[in-house]
Amino acid sequence: MINLKYDQDNQFKIIQFTDLHLASVPSNDKDTKTYENIKRLLDIQRPNLIVFSGDIIDSIEEHGANNPAVSFEKFINFLNELQIPVAITFGNHDSEGQVSRDDLRKICNEKLTCHAKKSEVNLVNGRENYILEIKDSEDNVRNLVFMVDSGDYENEEYSYYAWVDLEQISWFNQVNEKYGHTGTNKSDLIFQHIPLPEYWQASEDIIAGDFKESFAQNLEWLEQSQDLDNQSQTKLKNKSIPEYGVCSPELNSGFFIQMLKSNVWGMFVGHDHNNSFDSIYKGIHLVYGQSTGYNSYGNKKGARVINLDAKNNQISTDIILFDEF
Repeated sequence: MINLKYDQDNQFKIIQFTDLHLASVPSNDKDTKTYENIKRLLDIQRPNLIVFSGDIIDSIEEHGANNPAVSFEKFINFLNELQIPVAITFGNHDSEGQVSRDDLRKICNEKLTCHAKKSEVNLVNGRENYILEIKDSEDNVRNLVFMVDSGDYENEEYSYYAWVDLEQISWFNQVNEKYGHTGTNKSDLIFQHIPLPEYWQASEDIIAGDFKESFAQNLEWLEQSQDLDNQSQTKLKNKSIPEYGVCSPELNSGFFIQMLKSNVWGMFVGHDHNNSFDSIYKGIHLVYGQSTGYNSYGNKKGARVINLDAKNNQISTDIILFDEF
């Protein structure tokens, strides 16, 4: 595993890719295009770290996945050729079919040669959480990068999508206490796949980017996934539903409250392919990555760049679209 450190100019660049949805083996034309554009962008940007925030592969046949384990191994081999430090967390589609998160982690552990060094590794109900330390020129830890597995589906009445578990929140608090990151020095980052419910409020204060996820269309899963009686279905259809929205869990487990007590500058997620905004809520940036994979819905494909500037004590972020460079 690779240690992370600021360069000689006190700069550190992260590229976030999300929602690749790599499917078939051998790769179809869309997956090949995804690989080619990732390689092209990285050849130009040469970041210090690349982060994949979930839905790297599809894992069920109806989404075109004929051998997801082999598809994921091909992805890992691709990363090894790049020779850039990598961090990975999973999304709801990565393990909903023929492979489990344990299977995918085993492949990572056995075959990935360029993983950034993990610290404070924690496993909760099959979800792996860990941090990355980014050190300055004097070998002091300047930034923590939290990699949180936000799960997939709850399959119960409380919420369709999973929420960040209370044990994961406890782990987050323990790590912050250990490193003394419980003040107002906003220097840390969180990456996970599914957005928190607070992204709804954050959508009212967008700095830049798109807020175009068709929320009404994505509510179709509610009727398909639950045994609603006729009265409940009628109530749902008569409910005022916004045109655009955030596909978060309905249940709020309180993660954001603990973020407010920490040194977190911002959270970066994926999941909603047509949302790519950067926003501020209660002083914390709540940010979407840019949908990367051509094998899934969403018209704009690309990545998000995050620049850490230790010289000027600043963090900034922007979207890079494949079609614009």
